[in-house]
Amino acid sequence: MTAFLGHYANKQLNQIVFPGSHDAGIYGQGKDNVITQSLDIAGQANAGVRFFDLRIATVKRSDGSFDQKSYHLAKGVIDNKHKGAKPGEVQSHQNVGHLGGWGQDSLTGMLTQAKSYVAANPTEFLILKFSKCYNLKDVVDTCVRVLGDTQFNHNTSGGAKINLNTRTVASLAGKVITLFDPKELEKLGFVINGQIYSGCLCFGELFDKDTGASRQYQADFHGLQYFGKFSSTDDIKKNTKKQAKQMGAGTTCDRNAMGMMYWTTTGMLASIKDRNDKMWSGVNVQALRDVWEAGYKKAMMNQLGALSFNDLYRSNGRLYVANKNSWTSFTPNIVMIDFADYQRCVTIYNLNRVKNEMLEKLMQQSGHAIEGL
Repeated sequence: MTAFLGHYANKQLNQIVFPGSHDAGIYGQGKDNVITQSLDIAGQANAGVRFFDLRIATVKRSDGSFDQKSYHLAKGVIDNKHKGAKPGEVQSHQNVGHLGGWGQDSLTGMLTQAKSYVAANPTEFLILKFSKCYNLKDVVDTCVRVLGDTQFNHNTSGGAKINLNTRTVASLAGKVITLFDPKELEKLGFVINGQIYSGCLCFGELFDKDTGASRQYQADFHGLQYFGKFSSTDDIKKNTKKQAKQMGAGTTCDRNAMGMMYWTTTGMLASIKDRNDKMWSGVNVQALRDVWEAGYKKAMMNQLGALSFNDLYRSNGRLYVANKNSWTSFTPNIVMIDFADYQRCVTIYNLNRVKNEMLEKLMQQSGHAIEGL
């Protein structure tokens, strides 16, 4: 079964919880301090992943030609100019440092897998987030060429912007959504509402590292805005503590902002898979749920305290929250994981049930109720 999102067709994106794949393109064989996934893009999608973190650079093949691949360990990437490039050739390529490595498939191959998946599963969408990419113009061109009509775009009247946070799942179904760093697109001089690059939506990182609070959420943002921060540690307890603190800070976010929680560890030398297996032991799976629930409950209670008279109505002696179909508060929506598989994804999707149960219970405790959860 791969049709996870069909159950949430009428929900907004910021009202559901779904798995994300950290360093999604680094799968297959390779150094154990580099490989972060055991399944390819199609395999991850079939397992339930709906958000893919991709970092792309141009690698020189042994025959002297060039390809676009995922890379790992950004600090080890060296930008080398490719001299004597002919018209139409890439102008530079990259090498990873001795601690880093390349993904198994080309960008074209990964995009083809994503395109085939949504074509075969029309109730589902896939979100590909491209960050820290080299030769970004080539990355964008490849996305447009390979995805074609499958790429979610914004060819709407008047060039209206698309705020993904409040879009329904049904409106995104059957599409591959591509997100890029708006600052990097700006450097390229892209006109975001231009016809050729209509699939260039952006990601907005709301976490402010100086304050630990949220930056301003923009209702007219063109793309997806999330609050969260990767924990740069290989210690499970430290990551748990950091993520609990960051998700608790979600109370500073606008109710429509999305949360991104990292259930990952990173390191320079040791096996990522060995650490990851420990993160999915019984006690640590419970820790994942505890961190997620604590972040959601804190934001939920904060949101309930902010309800005004206009948000409520009374019926049959009970006090209900108005606009039930659009109700939301800050939620750790996207749970980023390494070595994604079906069971781990199911664990994350089950948080949607937990979310509804918590919401109903908190409403009852506060004297409110929401119909039609």
